[in-house]
Amino acid sequence: MKFSRIIFSALLVFSIAFTMFFGYNKLTFQDAEVKPKDYKGILSMWHVDSFEGGSGSRKQFLLDTAIAFEKQNEGVLVMVTSLSAQGVKERLDKGECPDLISFGGGVEVINMSELSCDDLSVGGKVGGEGYATAWCKGGYVLIANAEKIDTIPNELTSLSVSQAEYTLPLVAFVLEGLTAQNIKVKAPLDAYIDFVNGKSDYFLGTQRDVVRLSNRGLNVVCRPMSAYNDLYQYISVTATDSEKNLYAQKFVSFLLSETVQKKLFKISMFSDFYQVDYQDGHLSNLSEIANERTISAFTPSIKLKELQSQSYLAVNGDSEALNKIKNMLV
Repeated sequence: MKFSRIIFSALLVFSIAFTMFFGYNKLTFQDAEVKPKDYKGILSMWHVDSFEGGSGSRKQFLLDTAIAFEKQNEGVLVMVTSLSAQGVKERLDKGECPDLISFGGGVEVINMSELSCDDLSVGGKVGGEGYATAWCKGGYVLIANAEKIDTIPNELTSLSVSQAEYTLPLVAFVLEGLTAQNIKVKAPLDAYIDFVNGKSDYFLGTQRDVVRLSNRGLNVVCRPMSAYNDLYQYISVTATDSEKNLYAQKFVSFLLSETVQKKLFKISMFSDFYQVDYQDGHLSNLSEIANERTISAFTPSIKLKELQSQSYLAVNGDSEALNKIKNMLV
């Protein structure tokens, strides 16, 4: 029995010694092999749909772009969260702030950093420096039923207008030098339904309505508005951490690259910097438009509401209202 205890003790001492001198190196070697890639952090992005898109989801486009960006920047993840303009305000009031924000008119944005990318939209500049730039855009378009009308005149008998909460379609209309009687301003889907049901001869809509009508198989005549546009989806860098700010700036540049911008056809949207190719003739014409004027991306929502009222007066012949509008444009 005593001899057995001696043998057991010897085996135990050997096991401990083997683990210390040989096993440790083996475990350390394995740890080196499975060591995770350098983790640099998560970029948080808030996304707000302030106006109707074309087709598909702008958020999904950002997510797809984020996946491609992450493959080129190991250890960096981009998280996209959809919010309303009110949701952004509520979070900011609580002291929260994202690293990036994708937004349109009427959305409050704070902590913007000057952008380091080359492609800068005029509506996102402050004092000549870029603090927001458009990663995609839509466009206003005057539409008529091709079975009733061959071309769209400058003076219209009736007009149904698609207007979102903070968009300014009548500014585009009046700056185009057009006039109309019996103007009805409605929410986007209601205005579309009115036109489809024949309640108005002409329809001031957007790229979204071109897609809707195409899907419906309705043959239409389209006249893109070139004098003004506010249907821009902007992006700003709002990261306060220096390393996150660096990668957020890189993401903006990646999002604005020609390769990514050319893919906007997937969501029937357009680029502020490149021609996006379409087989649909109406979308192709809209994509070619270089709009002359816009409103600052940072215009407060209350001012946008005032401009909506002023634009209705202007389209009905109020020259003072028209001058007020022109003075606020860039």
